[in-house]
Amino acid sequence: MNGRLTNLVLLGVVPLAAVSGLCMFVFGSGIVWPIAFLHGALGLAIVVLVPWKSIVVRRALRRAPRPSRVVSLLLTAAVVVALVTGVAHRAGVLLAGSPVTTMQLHVGAGAVAAVLTLWHAHQRRVRARRTDLSRRTFLRIGVAASAAGVLEGTAQVASALATPSGIRRSTGSFKLASSSVAAIPITSWLFDQVPEIDLTSWRLTVTTGGVSRDWSLEDLRRWNDRLTAVLDCTGGWWTEQEWSGVRVSRLLPDGATGTVEVTSVTGYHRRLPLTDDLLLATGIGGHNLNAGHGAPARLVVPGRRGYHWVKWVVRIDHDSQPWWVQAPLPLQ
Repeated sequence: MNGRLTNLVLLGVVPLAAVSGLCMFVFGSGIVWPIAFLHGALGLAIVVLVPWKSIVVRRALRRAPRPSRVVSLLLTAAVVVALVTGVAHRAGVLLAGSPVTTMQLHVGAGAVAAVLTLWHAHQRRVRARRTDLSRRTFLRIGVAASAAGVLEGTAQVASALATPSGIRRSTGSFKLASSSVAAIPITSWLFDQVPEIDLTSWRLTVTTGGVSRDWSLEDLRRWNDRLTAVLDCTGGWWTEQEWSGVRVSRLLPDGATGTVEVTSVTGYHRRLPLTDDLLLATGIGGHNLNAGHGAPARLVVPGRRGYHWVKWVVRIDHDSQPWWVQAPLPLQ
């Protein structure tokens, strides 16, 4: 490929890699595997294009420095970090007990790379030409895409052979080395911190049809609904635990349908379809929840990624709004 075509392809590949990564966060089951394959192939497509892109870079470095060179260097660094951490995570390097996991570094670098790619393209615009739609161009892109697909397929097979069965999920998350509750990392969304909550004065407010009712922790513990579910954290790890508490449907009128918006004491909230397996957990593994794991009560949402599992729940609002009216990922 020539330098111009390489830049055009990268302009599409890097943002698409970020979008496919976002989709892997959104979907916790179902169509995750093909999205994961696409995400990996897009990342490896960048590697395939390195020989041609390196020519472009060397030419640029021989020219007089421009203000945009800083953006270019930052973009290069972000892409390298995203690729290295992506490979490291696939190899099983999780850093699950660290303040920042390998997957979180990968996601952060990927998001920065996508933004800087668009900024870089704006500063150094490449105008489309009629020849870009030629058969030769599509053939070159097809060969590069095929090479990336073969590399990703090989990596998938190698990973499957090297990883014992049942360790890695289709989302890319790895099973924690220990199944004990104590081994579960303390996590929260973005800048939320573990709050200090007085369990005796804490109340859960449930609102439906304009009527609200408060429930104490003692009230909720009258039930002992149990559910074994996988917590698949976007930090790149998963664990299967038995959760105990009360099904959310028990706190609402018989036959209630629609959705519920579940809010944390921190202000964090998610809207979810009201189903029979939606559990408000007060215990895990036969013990009461601790503060780090969401006490006094947290949501358990089988089949969805961990950011839907709202911790430190203080309010549940039931209505008929569709669950998809919210942003795919929390904005706070």
